[in-house]
Amino acid sequence: MERKITMLSQRRWKIGFSVILWLSVFLFWGRFYPAHLSYQEQLQLFLFDTDYLIEHLIIPGGLAEYISEFLVQFYYHRWIGAAILATLFVVLQLLVWLLAQKHKAADVYYLLSFLPIISMWYFMTDENAMLAFAVSILFALGTMYLHVSLNSQWRRVLSVVLFAPLLYWFAGAAHFLFIGWAIICEAKLLYQNNKKLAIGGSIAALILMGLACPLISGLWLQYPIFRLMGGINFYRFPSYIPLTVFIVEALFLFFPFLISSLSPPKKNVHFAIILQSLVLIMSGYVLLSSGADMNKEEAMEYDWLVRNKEWQKIIEKAEAKSPTSPFGVTCLNLALGKTGQLGDRMFQFYQNGTEGLLPHFQRDFISPLPTSEVFYYLGMINTAQRFTFEAMEAIPNYNKSGRCFKRLAETNLINGQYEVAAKYISILRKTVFYKDWAEEAMTYLYNEKKISNHKEWGWLRKLRYADDFLFSDREIDMMLGLLYQHNYQNRMAFEYMLAYVLQERDLERFMKYYPLGKYAGYDHIPRSYQEALVYVWTQTHRNFDGMPWSISPDVAHEVTDFARIYMSQQNSQPILHTQYGDTFWYYLLFKKK
Repeated sequence: MERKITMLSQRRWKIGFSVILWLSVFLFWGRFYPAHLSYQEQLQLFLFDTDYLIEHLIIPGGLAEYISEFLVQFYYHRWIGAAILATLFVVLQLLVWLLAQKHKAADVYYLLSFLPIISMWYFMTDENAMLAFAVSILFALGTMYLHVSLNSQWRRVLSVVLFAPLLYWFAGAAHFLFIGWAIICEAKLLYQNNKKLAIGGSIAALILMGLACPLISGLWLQYPIFRLMGGINFYRFPSYIPLTVFIVEALFLFFPFLISSLSPPKKNVHFAIILQSLVLIMSGYVLLSSGADMNKEEAMEYDWLVRNKEWQKIIEKAEAKSPTSPFGVTCLNLALGKTGQLGDRMFQFYQNGTEGLLPHFQRDFISPLPTSEVFYYLGMINTAQRFTFEAMEAIPNYNKSGRCFKRLAETNLINGQYEVAAKYISILRKTVFYKDWAEEAMTYLYNEKKISNHKEWGWLRKLRYADDFLFSDREIDMMLGLLYQHNYQNRMAFEYMLAYVLQERDLERFMKYYPLGKYAGYDHIPRSYQEALVYVWTQTHRNFDGMPWSISPDVAHEVTDFARIYMSQQNSQPILHTQYGDTFWYYLLFKKK
């Protein structure tokens, strides 16, 4: 009876630590690093389609990639994505422990089976690390467990001959993990049986078996040998395989043997467990704090909020901590524009010039997306479509994007390009999370009246340019001016036009464009415009008498105080930053171009 109770208590503490691991991973990805999950989801398009499955099965590691993309589509809901990762990590940890137990590991060293998982966790904090790597490792560990469970040497030899090529085709280069496991196991067994002369031959045969799989497949697959050897789909960039991939694989290979080689302590068992816990906590903290890029997480979070039209949440986030990257500032300014606050509040937040309004196009797969969102909501539908398409086509591993497909369908619906829109919508109907939207969008095809009555698409149809012309990203203010003059209801275009020239410090153009605001229906002059107007006035007048604009007394008083401090203090910037850092005047005089 006592022995049963002891075994039960041992099982409970091990289960308890695995539950802690699950909760830690779940909270990390769901609470502290969720935008990286959304980022992964938007850079793929999983289809329930036979052709899509076949496209994956005809390449090494394709099945693991297919399964991983199936799982990643659920990152659309970030807490589900966090639960998927937590479950996958715990399964990997349990497999490491089962492999260690097959070599008589002592229960007291159970926590050491967590260390390879922490290395995997560290690797997955890289936004370009693919879930296919973790799934491939899972396949390899499962095959290793099957191999070590076979009692007969001939069965194990046969399993290597059978499993190695299958594992390579299903899980890619992770088959080297299985080959390494078989080498160590067989060498260890031959050594124990005093067959030392056979060790070298066995190792050579297994190495040749491992190398033969990628080399033979390379005869008909158009992939570089280094990718066939290192993994086709473990990392987003095809031309690069991080060293971390090989380190993580090595840890998963050697730790079961390392754990099993440790002798159980004769006393102070609790101390050994506490010491392992401290090692786990410290190594986890060091690796995750160095691997997790919170600046990228912040930018991705802003992009996710834009994607979901959470304008007020964007502003609240910026009020807590103003974004400083062009990516984040672009999202913030869009939120201010969509809520009608851009003219009043833009200088209350950090501004990095026009790159935070409408950044120039860059040949990558991320930065054009928030810019395309701005163009879309301004009514520059063709430009938004171009940026979205270019972003999708620049995805390094040649994936398509559910987010981009949806936006391309919308832009073509707005433009009346129904055949093109139908192409995108029909593909989205084969997905899980875009299917309902696609079914609804199908009802808008060739239905001009229904599109015109759509709250968003109908409005954007009214705003878009009526005439064809060459778009110039060097004359954005003029492009915005043409857009506004096409439809004076487009107040956002007017605010972006004035914001653009103000952030360019072009007060001459500001004074030229400002009178167009009479068509915008303002009930007051926005704060930043007042600050620009009163600054222009004070350059040629000693007082405010005769000023033709309704300037707030507070603004008039503040510009006087600003000028007094600026003129009287030798080093006035720190004082002015404290008191007037959220004004156009401070931006004009002190912010670097």
